[in-house]
Parts: sequence; C-alpha cells; structure tokens
Amino acid sequence: MPWILWRHLIGELLKVVLLTASVIVVVVAFGAAIKPLAENSLGPGSVLKYVALAMVPMLQFALPFAGGFAATIVLHRFAADNELVAIGASGLRHRVIMAPVAVVGVALLVVMLWLVDSVVPRFWGLMRETVAQDATAVFVAAVERGEALDAGDMVIYADSVEVQDGPADSGAARRLVLTGVAAIQRGKAGVSGVEFVGERAVVDVHFRDGATVMKMAMSNGTGFRADEGTVAFVPRATPDAVELGRAADRDARSTPTRELRRVRRNLDAEQPIQDAMARGVRLLDRRETLACIERSLEAVGSVTLVDEVGRRAHRIEGGRLQGEAILPQAKGGSIRLTELDGTRPVRGAECPQASLPPSADGSGGLVDLLVPQATAMDLAGPRPQPTRWPPRLRDLRVMECPPPSPETLSSEAILQRLDRLAAPEGGQDRTAASLAEQIRLRLGSVDRDMHSNIVQRAALAASAPLVLLLGALLAAWRRDSMPLTIYLLAFLPAILNIVLVAGGQQVMRSGEIAMGITLMWSGNALLLALLAWSWRQWARH
Repeated sequence: MPWILWRHLIGELLKVVLLTASVIVVVVAFGAAIKPLAENSLGPGSVLKYVALAMVPMLQFALPFAGGFAATIVLHRFAADNELVAIGASGLRHRVIMAPVAVVGVALLVVMLWLVDSVVPRFWGLMRETVAQDATAVFVAAVERGEALDAGDMVIYADSVEVQDGPADSGAARRLVLTGVAAIQRGKAGVSGVEFVGERAVVDVHFRDGATVMKMAMSNGTGFRADEGTVAFVPRATPDAVELGRAADRDARSTPTRELRRVRRNLDAEQPIQDAMARGVRLLDRRETLACIERSLEAVGSVTLVDEVGRRAHRIEGGRLQGEAILPQAKGGSIRLTELDGTRPVRGAECPQASLPPSADGSGGLVDLLVPQATAMDLAGPRPQPTRWPPRLRDLRVMECPPPSPETLSSEAILQRLDRLAAPEGGQDRTAASLAEQIRLRLGSVDRDMHSNIVQRAALAASAPLVLLLGALLAAWRRDSMPLTIYLLAFLPAILNIVLVAGGQQVMRSGEIAMGITLMWSGNALLLALLAWSWRQWARH
C-alpha cells in the first residue's frame, strides 16, 4: 500500500508543481521586462526574447511558491476526503504518509541548487547581453520618435537615420547614416563641454566584450567649446567613442557559483582591483624614482634622463630635489643641463629651476623634464651657438634608477609597500594611505559581493523544500479550512524569507558578514520552526 500511495502522491504533486510554476514564471517574466522597457533600453523587437530568457531566472522564485501551492492543494484534498484518516487507520505512521512529499522536496532542492548555481547566472548574463546588443535599435527608435539619445557622456539628436551593414574594412557590425545631427559632449561635472552640429554623420557600431560601442564621424560641422567660448567650422569632427549599452563586466549575479569561488581565491585578477593596484604601483614607482633622483643628485651631483624615443640622454647637474622641483644647490645659482648623443654633448643650457612632473603615459617610472626658462647653447658645431631648449621633454627614464615594479606584484605586496610609505617613519604619505585604503575597500567589496551571492543562492534553494513541506503539513492539519487560507499561512512566511534573504545579502555587502548570514538564514529557520510546530499539531489531532 505505501508504494501505491507514494506513486499517487508524487505524481499529483509533480503535476501541480509544473502547472503552477509555469503560470507564475510567465507572469513574473513579463514583469521583469517592465524595467528595461520603461528605461528605453530594450527595443520592441527584443521583448519576447528578453521575456523568454527571463523565465529561467524567475524559476528560482516561482518554484518554492509552486511547491507550497501544490502541496497545499493535493494534501488538502486527501485530508478533506478523509483519505489521510483512512491511511492512518490502516497502520501507516505520519512520517510514512509524508515520505513522498519529502522525496519531492529533495528533488526540488536538487533542481533549485542546479538552477541557482549554474543555469540562472548564465541566463542573467544572456538577458544583459540582449539589452546591450539591442542598444542600436533603441537609438534608431529614439531618432524616429524625434527624441535625443542620452549615451553616457554624449547626447545625440538626428532628424533621420538609415541602418546599413558595417563596411568590411572597418570591423563595425552596423553603420548608421544620420542627417541633421546635433551632439553634446559633456565636460566635467556633467556640464556642456563641446557641442557639434553637422549636416551628416556616420556612426559605426561595434560589439566588443558585451558592450555596444559607437564611433561617430560628422561632416561639414560646427563645433562650440563652452569653456573657451569658441566656435569653429570643421570639415570633419570625430567626438569620443561612447557606449550605447553594456552587458557589464563581471557581476556576481551572472557568474556561476563555481566561478564565484574561484574569484574569491584570486581577487587580484578582478578588473576593479587591478585598476586600484595599478594606481598603487604607479605611485610606488613614482616615489621610488624621485627618491632615486634625490640620492643621485646628493651622492654624484648629477642625474641622467634617457629619451627612449630619440635615444638622447639629458644630464642634470648642480641641482637638488625638493618635491618635484629641481632647485640650484647654491642660493642664486643655476642648474646645468646637457643633451647627449651617446657620449657627445650636442646642446647645453642653464636655468634657475626645473621640475619633474609625472609622465602622461601613466607609468610611475617615467618623468617629464619641465624647463620654463633656459639659456641654451648648441654644442654640436665647431663653436657654441645660441639655440632653444625645449620647454618640456616627455617620457624620460632615469638611467641611475632600477626598472619599474613588475606587473605580477600581488595586492598584499603592494599594500605592504604603501603602508610603509604611509607610516610615520616613511613620511606619512597621505596619497599612499588613500590608495592603500582604496585597494582594501575594493578587495573587501568584491569578496563580499561574491560571498553574499553564494550564501544567497544556498538560502534560496533551501527554502523550496521547506515551503513544500510546510504547505503539506498545514493542509493535513487544517483540513476544515479553505485551501487558499491554508496556502496563505505558508505563503506569508515564504515571502518574509525572500525579504530576509535579500536584506541579509545587503548587510553582508555592507561588511557585517556574520549578521548578514544570520539574517539571510533566519527566514529558513522560521520556516523550519513553523514546520515542526505544524507537524506537532497534526500529530496531536
């Protein structure tokens, strides 16, 4: 008899679970498309694709409620028809009667773990890519509606647009031909920087790394710079490339759990952390380069800067370093500069002061030589002749200094060196302290984001069998109540559990790891307590 009962109960439960989950998923998936549609980030042609993709991620929310509803409906019918009483009278214990419900619960847990760990993250990523790839259609739709498109740092308006295939030699996926074009490129603080107006523009659209990048070229245009108040006619203007849409760099929600664990083991490989580490390395190289120049000027009395492009060397003598400035060693004296071609002097100069600002290439090991006032002589000829010394020499390497730090430095090594600079014995470098704090903040932020998503997925998966069992026990116990009333008793704790899981995830991201995990699992603890109480009430009655 138990096998007949079990087959019947399992079949009924699975049938109602699938039917209920299908209805809930379709409704919730359409709701998920409202936000991108309201933000005009999804074209009308991609709505059905987006909804179809959204159905899979919505299963993680639909399955627990579908399981609870199915258990309530099926077990209430058994209880209302006194079938459970008859089964109990035949000698079967309560745990035998609920065994098929537990089997379905275990199966539901396995499916939920598979979904939230592997399947759902990939579909989140596909949904984001759909929005990014559809950015071109959004742009075309905005032009046809007579509206301007806000694309990052640029606002674009056009009278008409024609979509063409991208030229083979350009690498573009599509080409948009615009007429009657106006574009505003924002400056700092969001204010208007440069305004372009042109008769015609060609926009090449590239799809790169999940992003839609737009490169514009305007012909016969007029440009206006708000900061300078200047207007100029240009036959061809090329504003900076902008992104119309991005599927995002790595984000935890669209990353499988196995990959999240790998990321936590190697946080240094993440782009936000690498950016912060690169700034720290540049500062360390900059500080070491200046310290090396200062030591060389004090010990040898000179320092040599090598021009890697022109293969020229520039020797500085008679100076001392103060911050970034090179001042004469004696008050009222001057600094001597010599340009060398190999070992042969070709130009010399004297100046009251020079400075060594960082190179524009971003490398902390390179400097620029800034000489605002210099009296120079050409030494290449038979006799010295007055000549001009360049006011700024760029991208110079200090010959006496070691090469820059290797790119393979770990965040721990970079932090140790930054902390030494920030310590009192290291000069209390505030910039080093700030960069060290930024690296630590990003390490903590990325790690907490990954960790919180791993815990959130486990807590969400665990709720599915608990809601299923709670619905079944409430239905068996309160057989005289209406099925929807019974389901409401299981539905409200399930909703509270989702709220607690989301709240606990936010608490974890803010840095309160223990509190966040406790809050995240407290909803499941409440479901488990209600389940035990319902079991006791059913057994007593």
